Amino acid sequence: MRRRELEKTLQTAGAVASELEFFLIGSQAIHAYCRRPPTEALLSQECDIYPKNQPEIANLLHAEIGPDSSFAQTNGYYADVVTPEIATLPAGWKARLKRFRTGRVTAWCLEANDLMVSKLAAGRLKDLEFVGALLQMRLADAQVVRERISKIPLSERRSVRARLRSVLDDLRHGSK
Repeated sequence: MRRRELEKTLQTAGAVASELEFFLIGSQAIHAYCRRPPTEALLSQECDIYPKNQPEIANLLHAEIGPDSSFAQTNGYYADVVTPEIATLPAGWKARLKRFRTGRVTAWCLEANDLMVSKLAAGRLKDLEFVGALLQMRLADAQVVRERISKIPLSERRSVRARLRSVLDDLRHGSK
């Protein structure tokens, strides 16, 4: 999803729901940190959002701009309306959100290192590739990510640390 597509999706979400603030928790949050995000973010057709102040409008948003909506069919991208519980996030993540403003709508985006922890926890190949790209572009810091991993549930720490080691190993071996 390109920046202009993200902006259109957020503005449409705001208009549909009469809501001016959203949380943006997926890979598209990286748009708040750079003008040229990694290709891995641009390949995605969706942005993961949820309304900050009116969670009860999630179903309306899903119907109007979700994957099966006419908005998605017309534009080729959409909003995946999620809840905060879908992601594994380190304690204190809300205090580190970064503002991304488009028109009157504000998206509160995951901080890049928190985003990496979430992607490492999800563990899909596309997530690990995204993590590698963020590290290569120096949009996140492996040491900060290690510290943040200690702030997720104990039951997930081992696998998340192992995935981070794997990504770092791949980056080391790929750069030789």
